[in-house]
Amino acid sequence: MASNTVKLIDIAVNFTDGMFKGIYHGKQCHSADLPSVLARAWAAGVDRIIVTGGSLKESREALEIAETDGRLFCTVGVHPTRCGEFEESGDPEGHFQALLALAKEGIEKGKVCIWIIWLLV
Repeated sequence: MASNTVKLIDIAVNFTDGMFKGIYHGKQCHSADLPSVLARAWAAGVDRIIVTGGSLKESREALEIAETDGRLFCTVGVHPTRCGEFEESGDPEGHFQALLALAKEGIEKGKVCIWIIWLLV
């Protein structure tokens, strides 16, 4: 018999934000609370969480977070509002290759969700 249980998946969680480390406006306000945030999510019935990587740095951190729990996954990418990071790196192609290598690593680990978005400019 098929289960009628609804599975909740949060598809865009910004766990790389400093607030989950207790940092607000550059100031440490409380200790890191990601474990308690996750515990509340699991208790509320969330089945899976996809941690968003909005830059190369955040994507690295998102993968590290995703590796801490079998129910966590992540994206690897650069948000359109942060595309300047390619030029700012001084090596746009190298920056892209680092992003691609990170995505491949995460895919091999079974932690990266594949999203394809085409932006027409």
